[in-house]
Amino acid sequence: MKFLLDVNASAAVQRWLENHGHDVVLVASKDARMNDSTILDWAGSEGRVIVTTDKDFEEMIWRERRRHKGILRLENVPRSQRLRLLQDAIESHSTDLESGSIVIALRKGFRIRTPLIS
Repeated sequence: MKFLLDVNASAAVQRWLENHGHDVVLVASKDARMNDSTILDWAGSEGRVIVTTDKDFEEMIWRERRRHKGILRLENVPRSQRLRLLQDAIESHSTDLESGSIVIALRKGFRIRTPLIS
């Protein structure tokens, strides 16, 4: 799967995804101050799922009816817990992510939202 990691996603998340064969690009590699709208456009143009801890992407998608290729929002918890959420999300919800859903990974469980996608 192809991912675009927001600046708030840790290097550990990057390593885990790459070690499991995923194509990973970092927002910080291009511009750490890039705004969310530009990130959403970039991810969409390259067919990448955005990985973030930020709720702003979901709000933008719903409020502005923005198209996207999928969002994985990880709860902002300590790194070891975040990696577990990432692993569980990929193992249990990769089909949802590949179909362009918003997957919200929380310690108490997952929420899947399916807004408009492109």
